[in-house]
Amino acid sequence: MRLSIVVCAYNEEKSIGPLLENLICQRVPLEVTDREVVVVASGCTDATVDVVRRYMGGKVPVKLVEQEARLGKASALNSAFAVCEGDYVVLVPADVCPVAGALFNLLVPFRDRNVSAVSGRPVQDPRVLSGGFMGYLAGMTYRLWGRLMKRLGERGEAGHCSGEFMAVRRDAVAVIPEGCAADDSYIAVVAKRKGIIAFAPDAVGLNLMARNIVDYVNQRRRWLFGHFQTKKVTGEFPTVMDTLVFSRPTVVLRVLVEEVAECPKRAVYLAAAMVVEGLIYVLAVFDHVFRREYGVWPVIRSTKYAEVVLEEEKVS
Repeated sequence: MRLSIVVCAYNEEKSIGPLLENLICQRVPLEVTDREVVVVASGCTDATVDVVRRYMGGKVPVKLVEQEARLGKASALNSAFAVCEGDYVVLVPADVCPVAGALFNLLVPFRDRNVSAVSGRPVQDPRVLSGGFMGYLAGMTYRLWGRLMKRLGERGEAGHCSGEFMAVRRDAVAVIPEGCAADDSYIAVVAKRKGIIAFAPDAVGLNLMARNIVDYVNQRRRWLFGHFQTKKVTGEFPTVMDTLVFSRPTVVLRVLVEEVAECPKRAVYLAAAMVVEGLIYVLAVFDHVFRREYGVWPVIRSTKYAEVVLEEEKVS
């Protein structure tokens, strides 16, 4: 198995070095014979490119693709796919931190040749835990998604992967449409037509959800818009809570019941979260109807790993 690990970065000078160290040191299954890391630096105006160059020529080959302008995630991924030599491709954003063993666990499901894509499990970084309602929202978003993926994955019905940490068989996806606002949803839906989507709950990628309500609404609004866009482009919705609430409400209800059963005290927060999600749905529908463009997403600073985690570690 030849493996390509793709990292898309925009002004990530603080996090790209630690991430490359992480990926180079990650354990992989024995069947992985060759490994490379492909970094796409899109319109970077900081030292991201300089940091990446310091890792080139090491024991794990690191390739650098420079885009003069920030053209969006789909464009960056297509540029990476054009130079990838792997039979399998791992996708991880520059602001995610895979835990020890995450890469190994992400790749093991490919031992089943029917698997075309594997999703890891994003988790709110425990080093940055907010209290109150925002803290609940940050954890809830990933918990509900994980519960749903586990339930659907066990039945072979999963049709989504987390863009925070995922892998795909190279022949399952050719090109991502330019302007795609949810590359992970598009890849998963297309890959599902070539095989099974597996869920690897132990392939954990630490990430940060938005830390204030405005950022949270804007982030989720774009995600949901991307799901609508995926349906328009592929004819299918990804299997996420937002889209299954109408097509398979009993599945969604069971996931919500599990959330409450785990900690009944969260019921009030969950009810409030559903109100927020209702607002997000209305905004996303508005964006879809009026054809808003989300191909190039504005940066949400409160989700940036390096700007929050690494800076807090320096202070402590």
